[in-house]
Amino acid sequence: MAVAFSPGQELSRGDLDIFLTNPTGAVSNASQISYALYYFDEEEEDEVLIGNPNREPVNPSVGEYYAALLIPPSAEPGEYRIRWSFKEFANSPVQQVVMRFAVVESSSLIASSYTDEERSMIDKLRMLLRDQNPDKYYHFRPPEHEGSIGTYNRVFGQIWEDVELYEYLERSLDWWNMFPPETEEMNNITRLVRGKPVWRTAILWNAISHACFALMANWTADEFDYSIGGVSLTIEKSSKYETMKSSADMQFDKATEAKMMTVKIMRGLKQPKYGIGIRSAFGPHVGRGVLGPRNFL
Repeated sequence: MAVAFSPGQELSRGDLDIFLTNPTGAVSNASQISYALYYFDEEEEDEVLIGNPNREPVNPSVGEYYAALLIPPSAEPGEYRIRWSFKEFANSPVQQVVMRFAVVESSSLIASSYTDEERSMIDKLRMLLRDQNPDKYYHFRPPEHEGSIGTYNRVFGQIWEDVELYEYLERSLDWWNMFPPETEEMNNITRLVRGKPVWRTAILWNAISHACFALMANWTADEFDYSIGGVSLTIEKSSKYETMKSSADMQFDKATEAKMMTVKIMRGLKQPKYGIGIRSAFGPHVGRGVLGPRNFL
């Protein structure tokens, strides 16, 4: 679960937010919006309502709402859910979105298998892929005449897990180190971030390429084109990820060109300035003295 809080923590703007836009993509306030807080009982697989079922969120700007809560110090660790209910217009059907978060012990929040530098790169990559908090970016969908579909609950999840993004970052670093100049000493993400932070963007671009390739491979297996009775259905997403991958590859190629420009000295063969010497034909001219005329061809 991507979002976790500790008992006694006060939640504010930026913690449990939801952003609404209209069908044109412009930010828009809801005609009516409220939320309810639930504790999810894993044994019973049921949601237990906590307090008022129609809590009023804070609306700091157009289209933005957040739940202002105080996690009680005695809160039971486990999974919690916020169920947002809202209408785009007064006569629109009620739509619901479910956001999940966890309450864990304070010591659990700081436990991580990644270093600070690795965690920073994973978060940056997730942000560039627009996967940092999918619960926030909700659109008023589907259209009005299909609005009844919106009455079903929706739980949004992240596309990539941390372990996947870290794998893409490592593969990207390996590929980066293959280009001149030789940078084998930057053999892990932590060393790269500490020693050459200006190279982070290049690594992120290539990691985006790996991430898009992985999704492209997944969607290739699920594509189909169906048509019967004048009704057609086409599911084809791999080309979209392929386009994203190509764009990321172009940016990475530019970065590798910039890296090669940092080579300060090129060492080559030393040859006589004039003529073709017999000895020089076999490699660098390192003999003593100057070649005489009889040694020229």
